[in-house]
Formats: sequence, C-alpha cells, structure tokens
Amino acid sequence: MNYLANEIDAVLKEQEIAYEKLSSENLTKLISDIKTTFFIQAKELDPANMINPQKEHDPDFWKKVDQLQYLESPVLIVRDNQIHAWELKTSKDLKTLFSETTGFPFWITDATLNFLIYVDDHDCVHLSQSYKKSINTVKNQ
Repeated sequence: MNYLANEIDAVLKEQEIAYEKLSSENLTKLISDIKTTFFIQAKELDPANMINPQKEHDPDFWKKVDQLQYLESPVLIVRDNQIHAWELKTSKDLKTLFSETTGFPFWITDATLNFLIYVDDHDCVHLSQSYKKSINTVKNQ
C-alpha cells in the first residue's frame, strides 16, 4: 500500500543517501507547523490553500533542486495512502533521489520552514515563503 514510500526507501538505500525518515510523531508536528505557517485554515496539505503562492510550470524543476538556497537539510514529503517524510543531508542528495525514482507529486521544505514548495504531477511548481522570513529561491545562475 505504501508504494511510493517503498520506492523512495529503496532508492535511498541503493544510492547510499543519508536520511532520517520522520516518525509519526515528528511527522504530525511537521505537518501541523506547515499548515500554520503556509496555509489558510487548512485541514490537509492542499496547494489551493497556500498563502500567496508563486506558481510556474517547470518540468525540469527536479533537475535544479540542488540550486535552491537555504536547502542544506531538505525535507521531502509525499503522499501515497498516507503521508511520509524524509530529511536528507543535502539538496544534491534530493536531486539524486529524484533522478532515480518515477515522477510523483511532492512537497519540499527545510527544518526551519523558510519556504514550502509543492510540485504537482503536471510539473506546476507552487512556492510559498514563510510570512516570517523572505528568501531567494534560486542561486545566481
């Protein structure tokens, strides 16, 4: 039933990527904090309820994920039959993971919740910045 989580776990192990899979307690707290920071009265993670999201179509976003600023410990969140999350060490690890898995909708944030990114299955990238902080999302190219 956890087909996506199983695929991600397998690739993380095969590629020897350092990660921490969030426990259900930590995941519940993370999701609650995300809802409070990035959503208006959200019952679940739904990009339609994000606060002031910037949107763009970018089918190559996953290839540029290692260029995101302030993403030294990315947190990847996905949903199959339930929500799962992994904290990785670097954005390069996240890019490696994406290059070895099938395409799927995902959320990315960091441990300090500076931003939240959602990429849907149509390659639309939704970015919401924390109302507490302002960041640049891509390093100078």
